[in-house]
Amino acid sequence: MAGPALPIRRSRRELVEAVRERPFLIVTGETGSGKSTQLPKYLYEAGLAKHGAIGVTQPRRVATVSVAQRVAEEMGCALGALVGYQVRFDDCTCEDTAIRYMTDGCLLRQILADPLLSKYSVIILDEAHERSLSTDILFGLLKKLFLQEKPAGRRTDMKVVVMSATLEVEKLSEFFGHCSVLNIPGRSYPVKEIFCNLLSPRDVGSSAYVTEAVKVALDVHLNEPEGDILVFLTGQNEIERACDLLFKKAESIDYRYEVHDRAVEGLLILPLYGSMSTDQQKRIFLPAPRGIRKCVVSTNIAATSLTIEGVRYVVDSGFVKQLNHNPRVGLDILEVVPISKSEAKQRAGRAGRTSSGKSFGLYSREFWEQCMPQHTVPEIRRTSLTSVILTLKCLSVHDVIRFPYLDPPEERHILEALKELYQCNAIDR
Repeated sequence: MAGPALPIRRSRRELVEAVRERPFLIVTGETGSGKSTQLPKYLYEAGLAKHGAIGVTQPRRVATVSVAQRVAEEMGCALGALVGYQVRFDDCTCEDTAIRYMTDGCLLRQILADPLLSKYSVIILDEAHERSLSTDILFGLLKKLFLQEKPAGRRTDMKVVVMSATLEVEKLSEFFGHCSVLNIPGRSYPVKEIFCNLLSPRDVGSSAYVTEAVKVALDVHLNEPEGDILVFLTGQNEIERACDLLFKKAESIDYRYEVHDRAVEGLLILPLYGSMSTDQQKRIFLPAPRGIRKCVVSTNIAATSLTIEGVRYVVDSGFVKQLNHNPRVGLDILEVVPISKSEAKQRAGRAGRTSSGKSFGLYSREFWEQCMPQHTVPEIRRTSLTSVILTLKCLSVHDVIRFPYLDPPEERHILEALKELYQCNAIDR
């Protein structure tokens, strides 16, 4: 089955040749260009999986599963055969799986057992801008393994591709020995971005964004032509509260008089967050019945790699729940903070995946300029380093201070983590 006509198709030959010729490659392209689904397929069809599988990492479980399903469908094979996925507690692969989608944590665990990744010929780190702890460790390990030291014991050279819609490209290229960067131009469809001016810089500590998001979602439902809605909120509690409010208000709508588009006859409200089971999460991909508009209320989980067919409207609260280290209590704490500008662009892009759309930011331009940083602070710079240091020690990386970090943490934080691990007998030196 042929894949859809996505912007990446024009760069197919160039991409395959670049991967063949270079050990490291960075691929950037706007949301909806087809990087996650098409590049692994192109590399497989060009014969790059003859000496080992193509491994593709994703930061989140639901994206890993849905992208694998999509690619298996396009290649006309059963999921778990030629194309499979692996997430924690769920391994849908076999010996012959040539394209393996997995979470970045899964690849890290595989490196613990097989440091040379001898089962793989190509590793693709997708959605690298998320800069999760696992992604940052993988950056350093892959650089150390395949760039600084040529590993003995591998039959063929490893190829590493780093992909993202938004990324500090020059910095990453320099980190990987000034490697080449390929840009895939063009989002699939145009997205009109609208500031709703409902949140100002004064609202940073308030939870007003939940009720405002509900109001804007209902306004879109009543006044915009047919097309599904994706609402970005911060966590399970806020999402369940918003779904309850939406449900109560949607029940009292008189579709004969209040709805602008006569083709819209109802609203299907679906929550989406990380702790839901994979089966529950899969419901959001099913098309809504005829005449019913789907409204998915989600955490950041829907901002990466997922294509929810039919979404034409995005309602962005402008906030995210982020893990930050509190040195006073010595713990990582989940805090609600404004998203970065690059994250806002990523969210808006969800409305232009399958047709032209609109993105409604609840915030004002003042909020955008004053409260939203340019890029998300990498997790390695804002959380406890104990898990990172322990993982590196398990991988026999003893000099954790000089390990090649893309954004090196402060030395005192590394020493604090070492001291903590030593005190609880997790390490002996």
